[in-house]
Amino acid sequence: MLLKARNEPEVIAAVARLAEAGVPVLTLVTDLPATRRLAYVGIDNEAAGETAAYLLGAWLGEAEADILVSISSERFRGEEEREAAFQAALRVRSPHLGIVEITEGLGVDGATFTLARAALAAHPAIAGVYSIGGGNAALVSAFEMAGRACRVFIGHDLDADNVRLLRAGKISAVLHHDLRQDMRTACQQIMRAHGALPPGVAAPRSGVQIATQGNLVASI
Repeated sequence: MLLKARNEPEVIAAVARLAEAGVPVLTLVTDLPATRRLAYVGIDNEAAGETAAYLLGAWLGEAEADILVSISSERFRGEEEREAAFQAALRVRSPHLGIVEITEGLGVDGATFTLARAALAAHPAIAGVYSIGGGNAALVSAFEMAGRACRVFIGHDLDADNVRLLRAGKISAVLHHDLRQDMRTACQQIMRAHGALPPGVAAPRSGVQIATQGNLVASI
């Protein structure tokens, strides 16, 4: 079983029941390390957060500013890992940049838009965005409705919305990984668990790739 789920007691208990029943569980994108899951498959979330800090620090420059960090929920461990690594790297690389966090928008446009509008109204120094949890079209709209410029916008995943926003120049870069390779790795791990493949090494975490308007493949 492939599972993307919140790090909550009910989920942890359910994974334990599956393990007792002999069902191999792999976590995808966001991990549940305190469970009996077989392995985690997905992006290196800490490397992603550090990459976002590097890009925002380099592109925003030396002037003081705030960065709006948007996460869908504090109960997804993968998003927590990205945020923690981002904050730690930013403190070292660009201590002149502040962080304004919004959370529990759940990646839904309406809720994310409301949270972003309130943050922009309360923090006039926000000049960049690190969107960890989605709802990027809503974040862009919040800036536009407020008449504010977003100088640098870093998002995650090359879905249809983000490709459109990249091509339109509404966001600066998208951090993504090879989901097809993740699926191959996950299937191999499940086959090994059932004895269909010989034992192998632990599943490596996917590397972080950076997509911009300039390197998008035309067919995406």
